[in-house]
Amino acid sequence: MISLEQENQITAYLNSKKLSPQILSEVKDHFIMQMESLMENENLGFQEAFLAARNSWKRELEMVRADFFSFRKIAKIEKALLQKRFNQITFRALLVSLIFAGIYMFSGETYYYFQIFTLLTFASIVLFGIFSGRIKFTDYQRVSFHPLVIRNIILGMLIFPAGCYFSVELEFWKPVCNQLVLFYSVTIQIQLLYFRIKKINILVQ
Repeated sequence: MISLEQENQITAYLNSKKLSPQILSEVKDHFIMQMESLMENENLGFQEAFLAARNSWKRELEMVRADFFSFRKIAKIEKALLQKRFNQITFRALLVSLIFAGIYMFSGETYYYFQIFTLLTFASIVLFGIFSGRIKFTDYQRVSFHPLVIRNIILGMLIFPAGCYFSVELEFWKPVCNQLVLFYSVTIQIQLLYFRIKKINILVQ
């Protein structure tokens, strides 16, 4: 049976891997169950079982770069979950952009109102998060430099000149393709802020 002091030692080790609370709780439960099984079935002491469990989790808890555009290192098991979440965020943002494109083809006026609605949604979630105390202004600043947002900036740097060139419009905001890229980015940030308010890990600490 694992004592409280021994459990604290396990927790300290897992905390060193920068795991989010959700992942930490799940991994810790598996960690303790594995150690208790080793101590009971193979008659190992705590330190021996602890070392064996650490070795078996070595690959999953290896510290790796969280993203190509991030210098922060996290456990590989955490990265897998984050990348899955990033893919879902990206898919939803792309879907919204395609819907916006369809709306523009159908009605320019309706497209304009959807633009206003998106910007109001973004402003509302920022203000709600700040005034409710669930996020700080510094959190919003960090989201602005999130890896997903940086990708969008690079994407915009490639698309904006092309949009202006083919539309013969010098103001980058005017070409519709440029507007869609910007609203794609806004939709990404709305989701990042929402997850931050819900205290779900999206690589903003």
